[in-house]
Amino acid sequence: MLNMLKLDLKDRKLLYWLDQNSRATNKELSKKVGLTEQAIGYKIKKLHEEGIIKNFVTFLNTLSLGYTHYKVFVKLNNLKQGQEENIIKKLIENPNISWVVQTSGRYDLSFSVLAKTPREFIEIYEKLESKLGKNIVEKNVVINTNSPGFTRNWLIDEKKSNMLEYKSSKEVMQIDEIDKKVIGAISQDSRKNIVDIAQEIEETVDIVKYRLKKLKENKVINGFTIQIDLEKLGYEYYSVFLNMHNLNESIINKVVSYAENHPNILFVVEVIGNYDLQLELEVKNYLEFETILKDFRKKFSENIQNFEILRVIREYKDNFYPF
Repeated sequence: MLNMLKLDLKDRKLLYWLDQNSRATNKELSKKVGLTEQAIGYKIKKLHEEGIIKNFVTFLNTLSLGYTHYKVFVKLNNLKQGQEENIIKKLIENPNISWVVQTSGRYDLSFSVLAKTPREFIEIYEKLESKLGKNIVEKNVVINTNSPGFTRNWLIDEKKSNMLEYKSSKEVMQIDEIDKKVIGAISQDSRKNIVDIAQEIEETVDIVKYRLKKLKENKVINGFTIQIDLEKLGYEYYSVFLNMHNLNESIINKVVSYAENHPNILFVVEVIGNYDLQLELEVKNYLEFETILKDFRKKFSENIQNFEILRVIREYKDNFYPF
């Protein structure tokens, strides 16, 4: 909380509209926020320099490309000074790991591995475990099969969120080397302009425009958003793991609808493993989280068998396409 920064309404509106579409031009944003294009450019630069905006992120449906998303949770013990930092560094550097966070609760670290086959995942995980195996006292692996994301309506107290699709498809979308280069260029910098992308990947502007258009049409790219440093805004991140009775499509749709109409829920995650569903929330404090959880439990009291809470302390990596 010592690093908490005060934002005015225009800052919050700008963050809200960048979260909706971080590729929006300064001209488009100026109309929505009510500032000049120059003022928009200045505010974006300031929010980025202050670390409130960590990255401009492309929301990529990696599952549609044939990857399986493995979420790994580990509890660590008997670590020497600096050892956890070294472990996190290795996780960040791994090209198949898309998300790395430090947590409190049952587990100390969580990370997401993207792999094309179970064998590939096992090889990636075994390499990691060989470096920290004796320090792991508990681990849990679940498979993320579907996790629609929702825009941050808590920024300006909007009620209904936009939903961004992240799920496996019946047919694996095929992309070539040019597509991969385009995705790589904007994965962590979604505001990069077409000319800069073309120069970076050594292709023409027309080719880049066409490839971006097709990637969006084929729902490989489902949106452009931002990565926010919640601590600087005085917010906290919680995950709730749910075991459900007789989970079916109807119940899942109701949970998704609940999340879509709740400003603080960022993801609803369907998983295979020890849990059935996972909610991810951004809240002002634990009291607000507890209030939301009680309301959710009340609405789904007939379906919830058990639940577990994990707080995300720090996010080190968030990249839908880390390769």
